[in-house]
Amino acid sequence: MRSVTGSSNSLSGPAPVVEGKYGGLVLRLLRTQPGLSRSRLSEITGLSPTTVTKAVTPLIASGYVEETGSGAEPRIGRPAIGLRLVPDAVAVCGIQIGVGTVQAALVDAVGATQRTIQFTFSEDSDAEQVMTDVAERVRAELLETAANEVIALGVGAPGPVDAVRRVNLMSVNLGWRDVPMAEILERVCGRPATVEHNVQSMALAENRFGQSGRDIAFVHARTGVGLGLVLRGRLFAGGRHGVSELGHLQLVGDGELCACGAHGCLETVASEPALARRLAAVGHEGAGQAPLSAIDRAAIADPALTGVRAQYLGDLATGLANVVNLFNPELIVVGGMLANASDVFLGDLATATRERVFPLLRESFQVRRTSFGDNAGTVGAAATALEQFFYAAPVDREFSPLDALSWAR
Repeated sequence: MRSVTGSSNSLSGPAPVVEGKYGGLVLRLLRTQPGLSRSRLSEITGLSPTTVTKAVTPLIASGYVEETGSGAEPRIGRPAIGLRLVPDAVAVCGIQIGVGTVQAALVDAVGATQRTIQFTFSEDSDAEQVMTDVAERVRAELLETAANEVIALGVGAPGPVDAVRRVNLMSVNLGWRDVPMAEILERVCGRPATVEHNVQSMALAENRFGQSGRDIAFVHARTGVGLGLVLRGRLFAGGRHGVSELGHLQLVGDGELCACGAHGCLETVASEPALARRLAAVGHEGAGQAPLSAIDRAAIADPALTGVRAQYLGDLATGLANVVNLFNPELIVVGGMLANASDVFLGDLATATRERVFPLLRESFQVRRTSFGDNAGTVGAAATALEQFFYAAPVDREFSPLDALSWAR
């Protein structure tokens, strides 16, 4: 078992597990461009051939990288030796904390899920005890039975995160405040851990391992409505707490009381519980079970459901239109209950969103479901751990070639 790294090279926790200053950078390039040779890595980064060799050698020794024969790039004369990332040489554990639910998975270096566990907890339980129980189950059921090296853990927190202390500051739907998630995971599991807002982490995973696009808005609707942003290839973490609260955008001036204490938030009309309440109000049986499926498939034959569907689409589209007008993403990725929506529903959602945005932006974006289905949360949490502990790039500003690597997602 690899122990928790003692020192840190950043404000957000333990240092990367990859040896050397440029190891993570090499891994990141090989993830997006398999087959690059040492000489090509030198050309791309501006690093000397000697520095590249010093970065590559320990990666091969660790089994993270292997030689593949001829490099992928054209070459006159003797073929260069290509290099390839070995995805299953390592794994990270991604943990998604929901309202009363936990999903955890082992994920390899390119975002592929290897094994998943799911369980529930009482929403009335003490938050730190819940996280201790989560850590113990993850250790026993995933880490101790893993087939390969598990280098780190990542957790998708249900609310804003203090990146310095790696603490979940607030979860309005659970009533949690200041939960030291990373500290608990590291103490129980003996691996370094990172914590990120859950939908932010989903956006990162989509950009790194899912659908292409430098500017992505990830919208997740379930118990709440969350937003994560990747802009110009980088996770957007603006403001003091680094999170955008789409679900608490006021949509109805004198609307329903929200869990956050305000009235008329998007969450009160566009979340899964809100849709279930609307269905119950028109007397639809089974409103509490998969309410989106009810309006998605049955609305054609039921005028009451047609009205609920139109209202829900309009409210959600208004929220998405605000995202487009503010950030102009080229891709809106939807997850949560929206991941299982039909193509017809998503097409109608895109149309309704375009009707509400600034004219110049109406054809500038697409709406697609997440690449990871119901695993978006765990792959997202894993992506944050991989980003910090495996693919970590140098942070000194003297290394200007990093700015030229934005194409390496």
